[in-house]
Amino acid sequence: MAKTKTDTFWREYLRREKEDIKSLSLYRACAAEFLGVFMLGFYGVGCNILNGDQQPVSSVHVALETGFYIAVAITIFSKVSGGHVNPSISMGFFVTGQISAVRFVLYVVCQTLGAISGAGIIYAITDEQIRGRFGVILPNPHVSDGQAFVCEMIITFMMLFGTFAMTDEGRDDVHGFAPLMIGLLVSINVFSGWNISGGCMNPARNLGPAIMTGKLDKMWLYWIGDLVGAAVGAILYDRIFSTKVCLGWLSEGCHSKRVIEKEIEPDLADEKSGITTPSVIYNDKVEGGLSIHACNPDDITCEDYQDAKL
Repeated sequence: MAKTKTDTFWREYLRREKEDIKSLSLYRACAAEFLGVFMLGFYGVGCNILNGDQQPVSSVHVALETGFYIAVAITIFSKVSGGHVNPSISMGFFVTGQISAVRFVLYVVCQTLGAISGAGIIYAITDEQIRGRFGVILPNPHVSDGQAFVCEMIITFMMLFGTFAMTDEGRDDVHGFAPLMIGLLVSINVFSGWNISGGCMNPARNLGPAIMTGKLDKMWLYWIGDLVGAAVGAILYDRIFSTKVCLGWLSEGCHSKRVIEKEIEPDLADEKSGITTPSVIYNDKVEGGLSIHACNPDDITCEDYQDAKL
């Protein structure tokens, strides 16, 4: 019986999952995610502890602390696990096929355990009188659950869309600043959502202190709302706005114009993007090497190229 495309897809899918399970790098990455969210849980809850006159912390305090830590965490852990430190980020990479299902599940488990551990340390070393809300993010009492849900979806959507844009390998204008820019985006979202849903975006970080204090009734808002928003934001950027898609569309528009086709050796192409010179638009694998179709920005008159030029 001939193999169908579906059979081939699932065989390849299961093969990749098994390979990931056997990889030592997976478990090293899981340890990094645990540690990253442990630190986030510790800092995130710690900065919410009441001061001497029992005044709650301001949105500025929380937003800046969260954004700065995210920038630091991405810098520390990006080469080990990708520096997700957030189930929402992991969801985005999973739905776009950049991490396996096994890796996604293990990341979320480790992130959640890390958040609980970090919050637990703060709980153990503080007195009940200064814990206050203990960093649990909850909706504004004057906001309905549905309104808080929509707010979380939107700000998490923007976080994933921006994160994918700033880590797009086809761009060369933001890579050095990506961690700082992502941290800044997180801070902006906290400011925006503070008086509506609380500006969470990270359900694992919120679950840690919620378990310590027993405030679990609103956690579904953050798990479902954040993960749905993350999935939509990641897919939208990956399928419509990413450079790999834009340059693919561009190459089709330019191909009928002054397109230069060159044969190059496989080892000369970048392993991930296939880009070898600033003029390369897209590449296809062919027998014996890579076929590179290039548009010269100085010579070409393609309107699509001018519209999509980065």
